[in-house]
Amino acid sequence: MKRPRRHGAIVRPLLLVAGFIAIGCGGSGGSLDEDTYVQVMARLSWARAKYADTVEGDSVRSATLEAHGVTGQQIEEFTARFGDDPGRMHRLWEAIRLEVEVLDGVPRPESQVEVPDAERHESR
Repeated sequence: MKRPRRHGAIVRPLLLVAGFIAIGCGGSGGSLDEDTYVQVMARLSWARAKYADTVEGDSVRSATLEAHGVTGQQIEEFTARFGDDPGRMHRLWEAIRLEVEVLDGVPRPESQVEVPDAERHESR
């Protein structure tokens, strides 16, 4: 018989990843909305997986934060503020996962159009 997974078993590792991604991104705080959080975390997660600890990865991470007008501290503050709400964080991380798939060239569930390989690589 399978044991159901508790939300904490999912959310805690994700919060840890969010903290590691934000480390070194610096900056001062401010409020951050959910949509921006999802977009930034998806791009940061994608960059971490694609570029690991390369200089190019650092550049993509910095450019992502700058493009969205977000700081590492804002990411940390958002995570600290909502991290105790497993339902919300699960929903956000599901949205982040879907955005990462889009960055990898997987069409959105509502989309039946697949992105050609040439366009997929140009958007990165």
